[in-house]
Amino acid sequence: MSLGLIPRVRVNYTFSDLLKAMFTSGKRRVVLQQCEAFFSDFFEREHVCLTPSARDAIYEVLVRLPQKKVLVPAYTCIAVVEAVKLANKEIVFCDTDTRTFNANYTEKITPDSIVLATHQYGLPCKIEEIAKKCKETGAVLIEDCATSMGTTINGKKTGTFGDYAVVSFNASKLYNVPPAGGVLVSKNKEMVERIKREADWKPSDFKFKVKSMIRGLAFVMTKNNFVYKLFHYLTIESKGKLQKTEHEKPAETKTDLYNYAFTEWQARILYKQLQRTDYIFERRKQLYPFYDQGITTALVKKPVVDDNAVCCRYAIQTENRNEFYRRCVAKGVDMDFSHCSLGCPDSYKPEHEVADRILNLPFYVSLSDKEVKKVIGVVNSIANEQQSI
Repeated sequence: MSLGLIPRVRVNYTFSDLLKAMFTSGKRRVVLQQCEAFFSDFFEREHVCLTPSARDAIYEVLVRLPQKKVLVPAYTCIAVVEAVKLANKEIVFCDTDTRTFNANYTEKITPDSIVLATHQYGLPCKIEEIAKKCKETGAVLIEDCATSMGTTINGKKTGTFGDYAVVSFNASKLYNVPPAGGVLVSKNKEMVERIKREADWKPSDFKFKVKSMIRGLAFVMTKNNFVYKLFHYLTIESKGKLQKTEHEKPAETKTDLYNYAFTEWQARILYKQLQRTDYIFERRKQLYPFYDQGITTALVKKPVVDDNAVCCRYAIQTENRNEFYRRCVAKGVDMDFSHCSLGCPDSYKPEHEVADRILNLPFYVSLSDKEVKKVIGVVNSIANEQQSI
């Protein structure tokens, strides 16, 4: 049994970042405006709004649009389904290509629809085709770039094709802010101003700030493989679970991920990471081919490779996933489970089959080359062991 455990996620921020943020006033907006300016420049747009979460960014746009139908991938994060339902819109699920994890929207796009086009795991969907159909029909296009910031298509960045785009800052994304955060970028100045003026966001009070800092501190402490192993045992393994939210369902009312305005102390944690964007992109683009070339067993289905993608996941598929996962943990490698709970009906069988097979390998910028080699060795050895049984 391994003495340590490679975490499924590691955040970019440090204890020092949390300490500085703790003593940052929430009333100022200097660093927050610097963050907004960064995203405005990056996405070649003028209009930016930092939000409590990416799901809230989606919600804030949807509740202000007149269209009633929202096209959503059948294979997607439950948070997306939650945001659409809370906005009181009709969900139209779209079939997913189980090789690329992205949906086919074009046949269902109508003038009265909103297309929520997801670049799943950072791999780009057919956004040029989707944008063309939306323009022809008058449908609204929102790009879900929660995991794809930095990905390009023919030299054009994801997030610049649609009317709106959203990015996430939770613990598994390119940038991490406790307890979460997101950004909305838009070609529509009036919409962004309306959201900033009308959104029912509370200011970050002391209780929320302390709660967020404790959560952030837990993530910082569990960067250490030995501390993480203890944490994993106490919160997951000892309870007979595979992850803390195995059967997640959409919230029926707005939670803190919708309620608290993104504030200056969070912006301070974020801005330091924004200054390292080139390195974050470069390192993630290095990790993907390391895994692709190193995993050689045919018993694991590897994701597609796109040299122009900056991915937030390296998602493998394997039979007997739960047993495979437990054996990997026993050898010192933890993994994440993407979208175990889907909001689509059971009739979407391919999507549910993917949800039952998928595992996300550790994939973050602080993952060392030595750790990458260990992950590859464990994956190959476990697959070979399963074959021999």
